[in-house]
Amino acid sequence: MNIPNFPLPSKPQIEVRFHAPTVKDAIKYSDFNPSEDEVTTTEYLNSMQEPPISDSAEWTVQDRRTALWWIFVNSRPDPVMTYSYECRHCNSSHNADIDLNQLAETVELLTVEPYVKTQVPVNGKPTQWTLKPLTGRGAHMLERMRASLPDMKDPEYSAGMSRFRIAELALCTALGDDPEDFTEAANRRFEMIEAMALETEFTPLVARIQLMQRDLRHGLLMSIEHGTSRLILPPQKCKNAKEGADVTTTLYVPFLNREFIPSIRPEWMANHH
Repeated sequence: MNIPNFPLPSKPQIEVRFHAPTVKDAIKYSDFNPSEDEVTTTEYLNSMQEPPISDSAEWTVQDRRTALWWIFVNSRPDPVMTYSYECRHCNSSHNADIDLNQLAETVELLTVEPYVKTQVPVNGKPTQWTLKPLTGRGAHMLERMRASLPDMKDPEYSAGMSRFRIAELALCTALGDDPEDFTEAANRRFEMIEAMALETEFTPLVARIQLMQRDLRHGLLMSIEHGTSRLILPPQKCKNAKEGADVTTTLYVPFLNREFIPSIRPEWMANHH
């Protein structure tokens, strides 16, 4: 099965060629470790490419999620997923069968460079920042940080989440004098952000990062918070609504990479005859 070339949403001039998942691919990912979601996603997207290989660790999170969806819908005869949700109109549980082909209508490609430059001081010193969407490499770091967060009932949880959020901000920035090593550069920016004046420096930087994320929206329609993604699905009509009533719910569902990466289980091939 041929999969159409995939234009990278953040850089549509780059087209990636994927092959359809094989049985061998599915066996390889049968023991998917959810705690290594992002690392496995990078390995999968790279292994599915036909040469030349574009390292998906350098793609934005939106690129990566959209690529997983692209392979999924273009390699299945019936790419439907069922989502359960609590309807706020009738207070009942509903199931929504979503044809993921429909999400193609929400995909956007950037027509500008996937970054913006801005000046925000650090300790009163003028500093030129490059603001950009989170990449796969950044998502790898956040995944490791999330695994080490204290339990929600732990007194240290709130402080841990604050550090996690600052790390996420640091990973959406770059500086002209960044060290070459990715982790070293990210840690340095983290420390710089920690040292910023709260109201006059940090708050403006956060606002500009949020504006950048809005202005550089690309790929599938989704929201990204604390390093996790949620698909925004088409509005679903309440199944108990009166005839003619326009009562709908917009679904925000977790985008779980493992649901889009093929796997195979030995029991599927059991001979029951």
